[in-house]
Amino acid sequence: MKLSQSGEFGLIKILQKKIPGISSEVLSGIGDDAAVLKVPDKKILVTSDMLIEGVHFDLSFTTFYQLGYKFLAVNISDILAMGGRPKHFLVSIGIPDKCDSDDICELYSGINHIAGEFGITIVGGDTCASKQGLVLNGTLIGNAGDKTITRSGAKEGDGIFVSDMAGDSAMGLFLLMKIRMHIKRCESGNASITVQGKALACSDVLTLAGKHLMPRPVPLKDTRKVTSMIDISDGLLADLGHICDESNAGAVIHKEKIPLSGELLSVAKSLGRDPFDFALKGGEDYALLFTAPPNYRTNAYRIGEIIKKGRYIIDGNGKRTRFKAEGYEHFK
Repeated sequence: MKLSQSGEFGLIKILQKKIPGISSEVLSGIGDDAAVLKVPDKKILVTSDMLIEGVHFDLSFTTFYQLGYKFLAVNISDILAMGGRPKHFLVSIGIPDKCDSDDICELYSGINHIAGEFGITIVGGDTCASKQGLVLNGTLIGNAGDKTITRSGAKEGDGIFVSDMAGDSAMGLFLLMKIRMHIKRCESGNASITVQGKALACSDVLTLAGKHLMPRPVPLKDTRKVTSMIDISDGLLADLGHICDESNAGAVIHKEKIPLSGELLSVAKSLGRDPFDFALKGGEDYALLFTAPPNYRTNAYRIGEIIKKGRYIIDGNGKRTRFKAEGYEHFK
């Protein structure tokens, strides 16, 4: 089967069948944001993420500092999505000829910034030459909390919550791809910039671009009643689809309850775009999407409920429409 047919998640299911039976020390393996391993007196979490130039980032509008920050941030998000605490980071880099030592030092400055915020130590890795472009691979080890949270615990009647605004990163990427180096005009203090013939406030553009370039994952303060969780990396619909698949459940989303930022609403209106397309399918928000009892007290936004089967969006007029797990998927 061609990868364009199976897609990233189909390939993962194929590989799961190829992997030999796991040992009793592996409490949760392939299929979640991080693996859960049992060591003599505690549980640890291990996750790995790759960022590849031309696929995950574009150096024409991303600084090495921003890239380093995001590189660790996306790994941190996986540990937080399991209810854990990130601790130790290994960095492996494939470096092309166009990069010099100053570039790599700037990359590490970005890594060090967010590592310091979360109390993470960088403990090793590997470096090698790359013939194509810059390749980053990170492995983050964390401590599991008192309760390990997977994607498979959602129950009928649970509320569906999201911890932050949705769609900002996707719109930020859209704008960066349109204006590229012209973003420096916004950074220079200009009040507005023209995109597709429309004048956009530079403050909105910079805020949205920043959400894409330097996402900041934030842990939930209390996860004791959380039944399932995932970070929004591929898109709200796609990632909710993973929870439904693993929990053998359905979901209802109330469209008007999805939190959208003022910046996203303003820019989408100016460009004649539907902000919900970015919020539902865009991805890379690295907010936490989770389920919990409907009376769960939290600062997160409740956007729907888990049902026995079926996947629906209800709009402001009460119209119910089936949704698919649409979002970003490698190979498709």
